[in-house]
Amino acid sequence: MKKKLLLMLMSVAINAVMGCMLGLQAQEPPVAGGYQEASRTESDVVSAAKFAIKEEKRKKGVRLSLISIERAETQVVAGINYRLCLRVKIKGKIRSVRTVVYKNLQQKYALSNWEEGDCRSASGG
Repeated sequence: MKKKLLLMLMSVAINAVMGCMLGLQAQEPPVAGGYQEASRTESDVVSAAKFAIKEEKRKKGVRLSLISIERAETQVVAGINYRLCLRVKIKGKIRSVRTVVYKNLQQKYALSNWEEGDCRSASGG
């Protein structure tokens, strides 16, 4: 009786493990080096967006403010790239901006790209 119970428990355990393994194989793995969707409210995303605004304001010397983060993606490199779609106010006019902010391994930000335009036209977003 104990042997049957033990064999039955082992069978259930093996089936459970195999089921989990099959479930993991069915999931799409992230693309190595590719961009992954990120939460627009994640603190690192918000920090990257604020940095982009501050840096572009410094470069151009214009009134510039962040209205919202419309989309955010991250890419792990030797650091992290934040590809963002932002709604901003430039000289009193609301615009859409595509930007890339790089954060290096020392946690220092750099603005890699800033383009006005519809975010759907960049990277199929």
